[in-house]
This record gives sequence, C-alpha cells and structure tokens, in this order.
Amino acid sequence: MTSIIKEILIKRNLICELILKDLKIRYSRPLLGFFWAFLSPFLIVIIFYVVFSMILKVKTEEAPFLLYLMSAIFSWRFFQDSLVCATTSLIDNKNLIKESNFPHYLIPISIVLANAINFLPSLAIVIVTSLFTLKGLPIFVLFLPIVLSIHLAIAIGLSIILSILYVRWRDIKYILEAALLILFYFTPVFYSIRLVKDSFPPLLFTIYINNPFVAILNLYRITILKDFYIYLQRYIGLSCLIVVPLGFAVVIFLFGFYFYKKNKNNINDYLSY
Repeated sequence: MTSIIKEILIKRNLICELILKDLKIRYSRPLLGFFWAFLSPFLIVIIFYVVFSMILKVKTEEAPFLLYLMSAIFSWRFFQDSLVCATTSLIDNKNLIKESNFPHYLIPISIVLANAINFLPSLAIVIVTSLFTLKGLPIFVLFLPIVLSIHLAIAIGLSIILSILYVRWRDIKYILEAALLILFYFTPVFYSIRLVKDSFPPLLFTIYINNPFVAILNLYRITILKDFYIYLQRYIGLSCLIVVPLGFAVVIFLFGFYFYKKNKNNINDYLSY
C-alpha cells in the first residue's frame, strides 16, 4: 500500500490532467457547461419534492423535506455517477492506456475525483440553504471533510474493483445499475428513519441501520442540518454512524488496490478484445 501511495503522489500531475480532461469532455460542449453539475441533481430533488411532499404528503420530522432531499440526493448522485462512469472507464480509455505507461487505477480515481469536484458546488448550496433555513449550522459541520473523505474512499475502492471486473465481464455494468437502484430505495433518501423503525421488526431494522450507506447519508445530514443528530440519536447509535462506514471505507479502499495488484498483469490482455 505504501508503494501505491508513493506512486499516486508521483503521478499527481497526471491525475490532475485526467481530471481536467474528464471535465472538459463533459462540459465543453453543453451551453450551460459546469452549471449542469448542479442543475441535473436539483431537478431530481424538485421531482421528488413534488411527488412525495405535494402529492403523497410525505413529512419528515427531522428537517424540512426539501433540505432532507437535497442533503441525500446530491451526495447520492456523486456516488452513483462516480461508479457508473468509472466502471467503463478502462474500456473507454483503452487507447490511452495502450499508448501510455501508467497504472490503470489512475483512470477510475480521476473520474471519482472529477465527480467530487462536481459535487462540491451542490454541497455548498445545501450548506448555505441550511444556514438560512434553520438559522445556523451544527457544530458537526467541522467534521464534514471527514465524512466526504470516507465517502470518497468508498467510491474510489469500488470504482477500481468494478472497472477491473468490467474489463472481463461486461454484465457488471447492468448488475451495477440494478444494485444502485435497489440500494437507493434501501437508504433514507426521501423517507424517515422513524418510518423504517415502525415498519420493520427489530432484527431487520438492526440490519438496515448497519448498512454503511444509511450511515453515510445520515452523517451528511448530521454535519449540515442543525439539530438533526438530536433527533437521529433515538434510532441510531454512534457505532452504526461512525464505526460501520469508516470500517467499510477502509476495507473497500484497501481491497480495491489489492484487487488491482492481483489483476494488473491481465488487464491489457482483456482490453485487446
């Protein structure tokens, strides 16, 4: 792992170039350019707000429903877009890989970091909206960089694994799409934790709250939404909120590079097909 960290530091300029290349390709032609990084997830928020709040009359006690949606959907889109784009990244850039001599994992890493850059303006808007709507921010906002780092580590680890698997098994893309859809509805994006507790038996609720992605979304809310933790602590303990996502992030991040090390000699063979 130490050698990989050194390699990443040495190749940091290349990573920056790959990030810029990804962003330029993505936003150079559209008329609104980088504004789509915020507009696209915001439109999803508006649709969910109309359907669940105005039509189905869904309420959340923890926070205003619009803020509740924004804090989850923006962070979810960062994660989803990172995995979807990174999964096919080695195939999409196979000519670049063949012409250049650099570690394959730099490509999925650069895509995740590019999506993180896309995510930051949306995150800033949620913070500002929360500040004015709730008349302040929680002290936990100081831990927001740590939450983002945990989320980033999970996205990088999974992106490396999925990009290598896709080189050999093209069905991975469709499996991922189905898995992300299921996972989206099994995380509290537009419904309350209280609703889950009232609906699930104790064993299933325990399994549910030990989902690291449930913890990640709630960690974002704790750090952004004032008084959110006061409400949430009735349903989820600190171990589920901190230990589970942090442990998952460390394991998946380290396994991603281990998986690359085991398969790096075969990647170019499959890229030739």
